[in-house]
Amino acid sequence: MKRNLLLLLFSLFVCISSFSQEGLYQLAKNYFRSNPFIGEFSGFLKHLINDPALQDKKIQQRTDTTLFYFYAEYKNYNPYFFKPNRVEVLLEETSVRYVDSLPADTILIYQLLAYSEESRGPQEIKKEFERIHRKYNKKFAASNFLDMKTGKEITGGLHNYFVSFAGLAPVSIVWGLLKETNEYVLNITLRLKSNENRTILPATFYNP
Repeated sequence: MKRNLLLLLFSLFVCISSFSQEGLYQLAKNYFRSNPFIGEFSGFLKHLINDPALQDKKIQQRTDTTLFYFYAEYKNYNPYFFKPNRVEVLLEETSVRYVDSLPADTILIYQLLAYSEESRGPQEIKKEFERIHRKYNKKFAASNFLDMKTGKEITGGLHNYFVSFAGLAPVSIVWGLLKETNEYVLNITLRLKSNENRTILPATFYNP
């Protein structure tokens, strides 16, 4: 009886874990030209840095005093249902602290950014933002939403998506107006870590 119960709990655990990460893997596959969840992490990094579809690359290698940073612009890559002015990709190490009493951790922020001029309005950016949410929201364990405001005016929005057994949202999508450039931006963010040359999620309570 006890063994059967343990098997049942294990099966439920696997089903929940697999289901909640389905959206993460599908979103990465459908939007990110260099997919961190395919193959070894070193292969992903090599593909990203050497991708011939990129231009205007900027790279800062990790040292004792600096964290890794990579930026580039795609020449003609467009996974969206609208035509952006440009599409950028960013992979950056950053330090995060989950609990004040624990040491800081270093994770990777992997972003895909699409820009549209303010004169074209926010409609196409918001439509894509909402389309992504409708398609992927139910494939995650949970999500939350936040309106971004300037005064009383709504100038952006943020969705965070969560998977089971992880304390940090591995995916966020954001739309908003960049006052500095008078552009609307759609930002898809993945939060990652590298462990033993494979991509894992940060703040994971269970690591298969």
